[in-house]
Amino acid sequence: MTDERALIEQAATGDTEAFTKLVRRYQDRIFGLVMRMTSNRDAALDLTQETFLAAWQNLPGFRQESSFSTWLFQIALNKTKNYTKRASRETALADDFDQVSKADDPEADLAAKTRRERLAGAMEELPPIQKAVFHLRFFDCLKFEDIARAQKTSVSAAKTSFAEAVRKLKNKLADK
Repeated sequence: MTDERALIEQAATGDTEAFTKLVRRYQDRIFGLVMRMTSNRDAALDLTQETFLAAWQNLPGFRQESSFSTWLFQIALNKTKNYTKRASRETALADDFDQVSKADDPEADLAAKTRRERLAGAMEELPPIQKAVFHLRFFDCLKFEDIARAQKTSVSAAKTSFAEAVRKLKNKLADK
């Protein structure tokens, strides 16, 4: 973590190379979160870029009270919430789900693709807060404390949102 802290301090003084290293470290995780929240690849790319632009602009004010990743997730969630409020159209499933892997077992590939599609479809029906909490916990393996900070809520509210999301997903996936 010392390496990250040094990069943050360097980037806060305008060191673009240090910030680029931070972007490379977190861009896939931020994109993954936003992609699952929007199910729109173009929007996810734009929101990921907006997240890092906002982080760059606000980095001198980052107080390091939470981890850098939690701060980035918070920015990404805010950007995504604003986007979803503006968006009035239905979003398509992620382009990733249509891609076939090059493994040796086509039946296993098809089964995995089907599970991903079903999970993505079920996640689309979750309320935005539950979708975000589920993604942060399940896909990014964040602690509930970090999720609560990113969501600006309590740990118990984050746990409740996650439990409710899991319950809804289980019910939805069991129906199919």
